[in-house]
Amino acid sequence: MEKIAIQLWKKNDIDEDEFKNFLVKKVPSSLADIASNYQVNIVDKDVQDASVLIQSSYPPSPDAIVFLKVKSLFHAERELKVFESISKKVLSYIVSESKIIEADESKNLNKRTEGFSQIVFLEKPKEMDRFSWFDHWTHHHTEIAIETQSNFLYTQNTVVRNLQKESPNFIAIIEECFPKGAMSDPEEFYAAKGNKELLEKNLGIMMASCEKFIDFSKIEVIPTSRYLVI
Repeated sequence: MEKIAIQLWKKNDIDEDEFKNFLVKKVPSSLADIASNYQVNIVDKDVQDASVLIQSSYPPSPDAIVFLKVKSLFHAERELKVFESISKKVLSYIVSESKIIEADESKNLNKRTEGFSQIVFLEKPKEMDRFSWFDHWTHHHTEIAIETQSNFLYTQNTVVRNLQKESPNFIAIIEECFPKGAMSDPEEFYAAKGNKELLEKNLGIMMASCEKFIDFSKIEVIPTSRYLVI
């Protein structure tokens, strides 16, 4: 089984609604025979309030990120070309998935997941070796991310390999879902609603950990609407 993360930049003559309809309603039928899981994360009007959270070292940010699972990329490459018909740029990655916080996905199937989903693409600082990077992420930072944030779904994806030579050298891709209010309210984002002291504490702990393994000059943070279709 292989999980694939696909960054999509829509063609200029395609509007937001047409792009979303194609990804959420039309593509699944063409992939039904090969995909055991298909999820669309799209930047739309429902996440406008989260624009302050956007970070992009490689602007412009993608308009959507698709996550899907197939038995083998070898048998799926032809079908995956479906995304090229509506996108001016496609970059994709095979990843290894680790589900840290799971949700009852039966209530999310074929509709928009509540709140919003923040997708983060990370690169390793040049001065840090891979072992140390993953050791900090898994044995130190993960628990902090759970304790200091209001995330109710948290998936860590380790990038196994890029599928295009020109892709940035991302080491990991994060999927996190947060309550709607966390789009614009830092207190809600950092699990400190109504408590400014706790906000400062959680934010400080989180940033101190991030600074130890994240290169902020090479990062993508994209607030999205999440649709689990298959």
